[in-house]
Amino acid sequence: MIKLNCGGSVKDPRQNFFFFAKILTKTILQVINSMYNYNNNKWELDMNKSSLFFIIIILLILDVCVTFFDLSLQVVIIISNIEIILLLFISYKFLVKGFLVALFFNIFNSIMMYLNYLVNDNLVLFQMAFFHAVSILLSGLICILSKKQLNYVKTIEANSYLDTLTEVFKHRYFLERLDTEVSKAKRMNTVIGMIFVDIDNFKGFNETYGHKSGDILLYDTAQVINAMVRNQDIVSRYGSDTFAIILPQISEAEIENIAQNIHQEFKMYIEELTDIRKHRVSISLGYSVYPSIASTKDELISQSDTALYHAKQQGRNNIKIYHDVFIGINQNLNTNEIQLFTSLKTLLGTISAKDRYTLGHSERVMEYAIGIGKNLGLSEERIRILKIAALLHDIGKIEIPQNVLNKKEKLTTEEFALIKKHPIYSAEIIKPLSNLDKLHDIVLHHHERYDGKGYPTGIKGNEIPLEARILTVADSFDAMLSDRPYRKSLSIDNAIIELKQCINTQFDEGVVQAFLRLLERNKKEREIK
Repeated sequence: MIKLNCGGSVKDPRQNFFFFAKILTKTILQVINSMYNYNNNKWELDMNKSSLFFIIIILLILDVCVTFFDLSLQVVIIISNIEIILLLFISYKFLVKGFLVALFFNIFNSIMMYLNYLVNDNLVLFQMAFFHAVSILLSGLICILSKKQLNYVKTIEANSYLDTLTEVFKHRYFLERLDTEVSKAKRMNTVIGMIFVDIDNFKGFNETYGHKSGDILLYDTAQVINAMVRNQDIVSRYGSDTFAIILPQISEAEIENIAQNIHQEFKMYIEELTDIRKHRVSISLGYSVYPSIASTKDELISQSDTALYHAKQQGRNNIKIYHDVFIGINQNLNTNEIQLFTSLKTLLGTISAKDRYTLGHSERVMEYAIGIGKNLGLSEERIRILKIAALLHDIGKIEIPQNVLNKKEKLTTEEFALIKKHPIYSAEIIKPLSNLDKLHDIVLHHHERYDGKGYPTGIKGNEIPLEARILTVADSFDAMLSDRPYRKSLSIDNAIIELKQCINTQFDEGVVQAFLRLLERNKKEREIK
């Protein structure tokens, strides 16, 4: 039974009151701390399970104090009102869980107040019992209304996250959800896939057939993607005609399978649309995997984007997985050189951020150079060094200002002179890789011409290392096929004509012929497929 002194006098009221106040104060401070979220130097209410737990502790302390301490009627009334407010609050914040807690405490307090009313015959106690009983109904009503409000807010938020045209998620939601999924993957040790999908030749289609047709194409592409992914996958519109897919808790084989299904389904879709087929519309896909390839969410995005870029650069209408081109090329290096190599890899990523063309360009040049080298019968060791040289030949561009690298207008004499220094910068950066024979000279001379009119030293003919002559052809050919800020790309046929016209002036004839044989063989292989 509640030890209530209706007259207001107790044996030692101050001692009991101060004990009660001390415990309550400490508990309240703990509750506040549990609800504290430090964000941009601001206090924010962060209700969680621990917050509910500490509020329950407060309620228990209050009930213990009322039940076992000799408190005045005024103090009991204050405590009861505090409890009712807290119970209404948790019903609002914690919904069903909060209501169940409120139900328990209100029933208990209502019974105790009524029993005490029977003993003390004080109408105020009966009123408090009635208030606790009414609080049960209020808590239930607040819980229902709060639930409806929460559902409404979620609906509004969901709509704000959706792209109105394609009916898939916006870029903002993609980034927020990726944070969540990567954190979950770390805890659960699971795999995340990411696929980037881009509509090939979309700009031309849009200009030819109008924005309305373009909008229909975007919507239909989104629906094709949605139909091929799993329920738990997140599809978002990443750019104007680019979509990004997050695939949580998935195997690498499943990622490839989904990418293939999307590609095939889109191919079947465009076969039914004459206008689209006339304009050679297709899709290219690039993907990567966390954590086996990408180690962070930012790497997952950049690698998927890079893979997509390579897919489009290599003829469009295909699928590419990101692969680390540095794997397997650091053999025979000492510890210091391996560390330097790791730093150079990071440096290439920095250059890519300045000039997206550079990293993708270097990887494509590497593939061309390896093919030429094998065609000319170079040894495995020379090809390995050629591979490294191709990857690092433009690393000196880190020293070139971004406004010069990406300038759309014709370069001034001074700006071009600055560009011509990048082979020197590249050679200096890789100089510590002393164990790699001729690497320095290959990188230094990759812009020399066969007729001696190149840079930076003006050497000619066989004075130029063979690997450097190979790099010159591979580098120039890829540059011809790539859009640059200052000019549009050439077709493959026109690029081949340019190579032939520049034999014995810019290029070594033997290297060009080896490259042409490589291109012809690759063409036949594609036709067979």
